[in-house]
Amino acid sequence: MEFTRKGTVAPILMLLSLTLLAGCGGETASPTTWYPVSSIYAYMKAVQDVSGNVNTTVQLRNGPTVDATYLYLDGGDRLYSSLDISPQQYLDFNGNLFSNSLELSQRLKVMSSRDLYADYGVFTNVIFGKPEYFSVDTPNTSSSPTRVYVGFERNGQVLESSVDLPAAFQIVAPASGDSISRATPVTLTWTDADPATTMELDVAGICTDNSQYNLHLILGTDTGSATLNSADYYQGNASINCLVAFMLQRVRTGGVSPQFAFGSFSKGIQQRTVQFTSTP
Repeated sequence: MEFTRKGTVAPILMLLSLTLLAGCGGETASPTTWYPVSSIYAYMKAVQDVSGNVNTTVQLRNGPTVDATYLYLDGGDRLYSSLDISPQQYLDFNGNLFSNSLELSQRLKVMSSRDLYADYGVFTNVIFGKPEYFSVDTPNTSSSPTRVYVGFERNGQVLESSVDLPAAFQIVAPASGDSISRATPVTLTWTDADPATTMELDVAGICTDNSQYNLHLILGTDTGSATLNSADYYQGNASINCLVAFMLQRVRTGGVSPQFAFGSFSKGIQQRTVQFTSTP
């Protein structure tokens, strides 16, 4: 099986989780008010992990490429997130004011800003000067599937985007804490295959020579398993051990308000993680 892969390698100072000061050297962001909505590219992602919480992130840019300028909310522009009920329904305040106020405080989130952030399990990465917006929501267990909404408000109008989370799954193999030789392929298996979804894999490694790396692989249609050669998931020195994290993602695409720039997208993701030691 062939996979699509992206990756980076960088030195580190310690073998503990850490923040990388990537993206230094003049990264700047622009205000959203400089752009009509039709010129804003919106990238939305909702991830549910084993905790059950849903982590929603939104990046706004002025172009479709990775080097486009990131945008920060300005001039009254706002981002909201909610689960199963659209932000507009909360904002309309239908019915009892007190009841709606309680619902607002518990179910409708005004998304907060931070620098672009990635948690790879064995280390984290922060890119300063590139803002993203995030929220953490707890779903109603009686609702299946969970629908995640994001609302972008400008001048009193709320543009809504949504995606349904795919079904949950569990990683069967490899087992957490395994020691796996790179001399033989790794068989990655998981439960409840869903051929209507796509599987992606983030890989991170932190090694005994104080090096680290991360990769992103598109595994393709969900079949319940994938076989990975060492070249698929490893970029360290051939003679050393590394702690490796697999962050397996079941991905479903969703809808983005058509008023955003063409090429915007949303993803609903179930993510499960396993860590093991990679040996020569």
